[in-house]
Amino acid sequence: MGIKERKDREKSLRRNAILKAAKRIIRTNGVEGMSMNQVAELTELNKATLYCYFSNKDDLIDAIVYDGLILLEKKFQKSDESSDPGLEKVLKLTRVTFDFYREFPVYFYAMNHQERRGPRAERETPFSIKGDEIASRIFGKVRENLELGINDASIRREIDINRVLILFFSYTHGVMHTVISKEDVYMDVLRLDFEEVEKSALEFLEYFLKRR
Repeated sequence: MGIKERKDREKSLRRNAILKAAKRIIRTNGVEGMSMNQVAELTELNKATLYCYFSNKDDLIDAIVYDGLILLEKKFQKSDESSDPGLEKVLKLTRVTFDFYREFPVYFYAMNHQERRGPRAERETPFSIKGDEIASRIFGKVRENLELGINDASIRREIDINRVLILFFSYTHGVMHTVISKEDVYMDVLRLDFEEVEKSALEFLEYFLKRR
């Protein structure tokens, strides 16, 4: 291994260590409870070195979101390999989204944090740009299946696809935000668990989209 290759490998390992440390802190303290000082301490790096990899906290969170979007896209692609009608494909993508957020809550916390940034917040970071490209492809996959459903008559023709796209992601994100933040209330007071809430959410979506 040459000098350049060794340095590139060391940089990659250090970057991954930083991301792993940040995710660990977020899992315990939430995004708001994570600081660059904590990441530096956990990775045993000085802050100057840390800032060589990520310019600020938002840049680091954008990198976490980017990693999450890569994984979510792979799960979308795998679930979309069947010859099911469009409606069933859309419902499968919804299930995949729910499963993804439940399996990887750190990505949900990071995405939720970045979605709450104001319109004037800086968005043109390298990771946010790459993340937006993946998000566009994910949107495109849902759009493709909505169009398929209209064409194969499993989805009602009169829906506005652009509106449904916005509602799809608002809906799935909102359901998971409510479930994750109020899980103890649902369990203790209403005697509901994740699966029951998700099942009802899917039934609502199917009822809205299904052609009758």
